[in-house]
Amino acid sequence: MYNASARHRLSTFVFLAVAVLATAVFAQGESSYTEFNPATHSHNDYYQQRPLLDALDSGMASLEADIFLVEIPFVDAEGEERSLSELYIAHDWEEVEGNVEGFNRTKGTLAELYLDPLWEIFLETGTVYPGETLLLHADMKTDVATTWVVLENTLSNYPGLFTTFDVEMQEVVPGPVTVYTNEEPDPAALAEHGIIHSTADGRFGDIFDPAVWESDDYVNRSWRMPIISSNFKSYIDIEQIFDYVTPPEEIVEQYGDEYPELTAENLASEIDVDNWALANTLVEEGGIEPSDYLVEQLEEASRLGTENDHLMRFWAPPDAPWFWDIAGPLENVVILTDHPQEVADYLGEMGASAD
Repeated sequence: MYNASARHRLSTFVFLAVAVLATAVFAQGESSYTEFNPATHSHNDYYQQRPLLDALDSGMASLEADIFLVEIPFVDAEGEERSLSELYIAHDWEEVEGNVEGFNRTKGTLAELYLDPLWEIFLETGTVYPGETLLLHADMKTDVATTWVVLENTLSNYPGLFTTFDVEMQEVVPGPVTVYTNEEPDPAALAEHGIIHSTADGRFGDIFDPAVWESDDYVNRSWRMPIISSNFKSYIDIEQIFDYVTPPEEIVEQYGDEYPELTAENLASEIDVDNWALANTLVEEGGIEPSDYLVEQLEEASRLGTENDHLMRFWAPPDAPWFWDIAGPLENVVILTDHPQEVADYLGEMGASAD
């Protein structure tokens, strides 16, 4: 099975296998990316000042690139109509277009921002993180069947860089980088390729439901699944995650002008307003505290990850030190962050205090 506890065995094999390949093909150097923070994820990494490089400098174990398949038509020298397929990095179509007021302009393609720089690091040093595997989440925002084929063809241009998967023999050949996608084509389409250069993110619904771990979908793909992902608010009850030191009526009275939609009745269910900004403020000010329920749910997620050999990633969670305090000590619960360097500094301080 290819997942979290197996990750350590895989990392050792990655280092040895790639070192042999690198020695045979080119003069191997020494990677500068020696800091590695397991169970961390640079969310929407392309919004960082330096996509990929800021994440690597911060030791992020996983990073995320949303991709859009763009077909660019042209006419060749013989007058034939053709098209060029490109995978652009963006969060919305408006960012791909770049001409809509209020939207960021895409910084480039998947190859420009991620694959080519990783290839250069690999050619120079034979690795990315020495002894570890970088996870690259390619989150496809366009039709999976067509986008995945272009992604697969693109990844195959970088031999030795990416982990490959033999879907018939269920064999894994590790590489310095493992690409995992949000979805993938049906098994018949995968079988046509035989050996593929990416694998699937596990998205099965309620991870706290034992039936998930017995489903055919899980059993058939678990051998090549580095991470299982879930929507934080779908499977952890937002109304139970805080204890209210300050009564909701007083909180609404204090913050009602800033958040006019809030009421004492809906506060618990809307506490994540503005990307958890209100919750973060209230925790800092002592108005609310993380509940035992939240701690227990995250501990259970980590236990499930340990038992089934996967990292466990929740999307849309709080991204603040109070949440890192809970998730940081848990081996298999991923800290998802828009602030990779702050998380790296936090984990460094946590490790120093533990020593």
